[in-house]
Amino acid sequence: MAAARSQLVASLGDLESVHQFQIVFYNEEPTVFQPDRSRPPYILFATGENKSLAKRFVEDIPALGGTRHLEAIKLALGMSPDVVFFLTDAAEPQLTPSELAEIRRRNRSEATINSIEFGSGPRGRGENFLERLATQNRGKHVYVDVTKLP
Repeated sequence: MAAARSQLVASLGDLESVHQFQIVFYNEEPTVFQPDRSRPPYILFATGENKSLAKRFVEDIPALGGTRHLEAIKLALGMSPDVVFFLTDAAEPQLTPSELAEIRRRNRSEATINSIEFGSGPRGRGENFLERLATQNRGKHVYVDVTKLP
């Protein structure tokens, strides 16, 4: 989780005010970055204020509970993004073929979904659900060995 936070905060810093973003954390249920609680979740411009609030949001999210990938992806796709960066340790449960098909059906905005997998040590052999998720949604999959991060 520390590696994902660090990478996410660094990425936020690279955004210019014309860029838009949204952050959805998930474990037992999705938690959306929502500075204006009077509105449903939406994509925000990367103003200095929004980036500062987003950094605080990222730093305050606890890492606990189970992993429910599908709900978080459906929530993100509901905001009609152009690109989704899906960061996870690929822990159980895996997305099933029928769940991956549901994601493709819900991806009406044809968002590119990139998956970033965090692991410890060399990546195991064979394709996993994160690679399939990225491939099926015109994205790329990257494995990050957290033992090699500073």
